Amino acid sequence: MSRGFMIAGTHSGVGKTTVSLGLMGVLSKKYKVQPFKVGPDYIDTAYHRYVTGNFSCNLDLYMLGEENLKDLFYKNASKADISIIEGVMGLYDGIDTTSFGSSSQIAKILNVPVVLIVDASSMAASVSALIMGYMNYDKDVKIKGVILNKVGSERHYSLLEEAIKGDLGIEVFGYLPKDVKLELPERHLGLLPVYEAREINKKFERLYSYIKKYIDIEKMMNLTIKLPDLGRTEEEKLEKSKGVKIGYAYDEAFNFYYKESLETFNEMGAELIPFSPLQDENLPEGICGLYIGGGFPEVFEMRLSENKKMLNSIKEAVKKGMPVYAECGGLMYLSKAIKDLEGNTFEMVGVYNFEVVMTKRLQRFGYVEAEVISDNALFKKGEKLKGHEFHHSVIEGSSQNASYVVHKPGREESWQCGFVYKNCFATYVHINLYTYKEAVKRFVDKCEAYS
Repeated sequence: MSRGFMIAGTHSGVGKTTVSLGLMGVLSKKYKVQPFKVGPDYIDTAYHRYVTGNFSCNLDLYMLGEENLKDLFYKNASKADISIIEGVMGLYDGIDTTSFGSSSQIAKILNVPVVLIVDASSMAASVSALIMGYMNYDKDVKIKGVILNKVGSERHYSLLEEAIKGDLGIEVFGYLPKDVKLELPERHLGLLPVYEAREINKKFERLYSYIKKYIDIEKMMNLTIKLPDLGRTEEEKLEKSKGVKIGYAYDEAFNFYYKESLETFNEMGAELIPFSPLQDENLPEGICGLYIGGGFPEVFEMRLSENKKMLNSIKEAVKKGMPVYAECGGLMYLSKAIKDLEGNTFEMVGVYNFEVVMTKRLQRFGYVEAEVISDNALFKKGEKLKGHEFHHSVIEGSSQNASYVVHKPGREESWQCGFVYKNCFATYVHINLYTYKEAVKRFVDKCEAYS
């Protein structure tokens, strides 16, 4: 039996990310910790990697499907001493009013024990009623214990522990005291990206000291998950590189990538070469394709705009027919310009003849389905895919014909997205390429042909 568990919360903002990062960081000093995150989140997974030194994997049922999700989890968990899954939202919150894709559903699919994080501020015996509701809502979810957050004092914790153990008979693994210095910096997409967070190490050291002092880590290490027999000698069989080098944008402005998406490029015979649109003046030598993921180009718009050599380098490569795939932040970067909330305009690559305008509210948020209505660098007309959108910007001005018709699951409203120019394709829709290996193979083949 392998060791591992899920950290889930009663609701968003309860402290599950703080607890997860604290446990991951402390345990990583002694064990190989494999982090996971339920849902499509990019930012939390970057924090996971920061504290463990290991890439985190997204367990997103909607985008991966059950078999891919299990395969991804078991493959990575089998290589670690302990696996820690950070949940999403509240334990039972999924798409709309259902539990589809929720932390609880993932816990059942993977048969992992759950540690429930509870905001215990201003509560005593009532904490038992709250936890009992979560335990009884779906008895197939194995809630094995709780960690209490925002506890007022040691005396307060003693009262809470006595109530929970007496009423429910489950483990109380410990608590975190109420301390504003533990709060992680936030922005409109959730946490401030770890690359921008100042003095984050001081916060983590304080958090680690609390984890070691107030939480019984050894008791939690007894929580186990059952992994299928994957075979100790069986290694992943990846195709040897075809000599195809693909550059991918990776710096403070662009860092929204799924680990498994990057690995899929390797599996299909490509070597990924990182470059920085912020700092580098030219694209890496010898590349024959580009992958520009999401991020926050609007935060770094002036620096990106001032790096004219990189802007020109990318534009010339696109004009020559180099295959390019860009998601969300990548689409913004390839536009004519980004206009900020004050009306200032910052010139971008200019592959597309539209501007991207920042707004004060979310324009698209959540899971989407897309039907391909014209071929692009990855997909063929008639194919369908699942992804998600999360952006505050809109497109203004003329645009090329769209390659996608997009809609939210179960909704009639639809819109067009995904723009093609020669072999370049840019879209607001984020997808997990682990699910679309044939599409990645097509893209790599196009790159090979271009070379």
